[in-house]
Amino acid sequence: MVATSLFWGLNIAKAQEHVHSNTLQIKRESKTVIRFDFALNLPTMLHRMLAPQTSYSAFLKAQSQLSDQALDRELSQLSASLSEKAFLVLPSGVKLRVTHWQWPDKQSLRDAFMSSFILLNLPQQTNAHIDTMRVSASIETKATVGRVQLQLPSAMNPILVVVQSDQFWLTDQIPMSILVLD
Repeated sequence: MVATSLFWGLNIAKAQEHVHSNTLQIKRESKTVIRFDFALNLPTMLHRMLAPQTSYSAFLKAQSQLSDQALDRELSQLSASLSEKAFLVLPSGVKLRVTHWQWPDKQSLRDAFMSSFILLNLPQQTNAHIDTMRVSASIETKATVGRVQLQLPSAMNPILVVVQSDQFWLTDQIPMSILVLD
């Protein structure tokens, strides 16, 4: 019964010729607040950031079994690490760090880890994957910003960035981009 409910709770989508890519939508919420709405493959990204030396399978299993306190500590450390690596650079060279990270609830994270673990054992031809998960963050500024350089951690790559009607990819080969926030 547990396996059946886990299977149905996976939100598995059959991929014909694609998988869910990481995406980011950047919006100006006010003159001094810039909002970042991510859709991320969190298990993969977290593995790349937290334990790249560990096998993906071992990482997923360990993460799915963390206590609430341990998961809270890990998310707090992750938020701090992401804020160091995700930022906008003003023309003056000043870095505005992305902060106020909002993560999915703990049970959704555990489900994503367990679902990814189960998917590792399915035949390759199934092309099954888990859906991306929503994460938000923001930057608060003292003044309105316009033209900036965006840089995100490489663990998020490749990521499709959408700013108003403009969209572009950040990849390991193209790790930053200039954008205009109106």
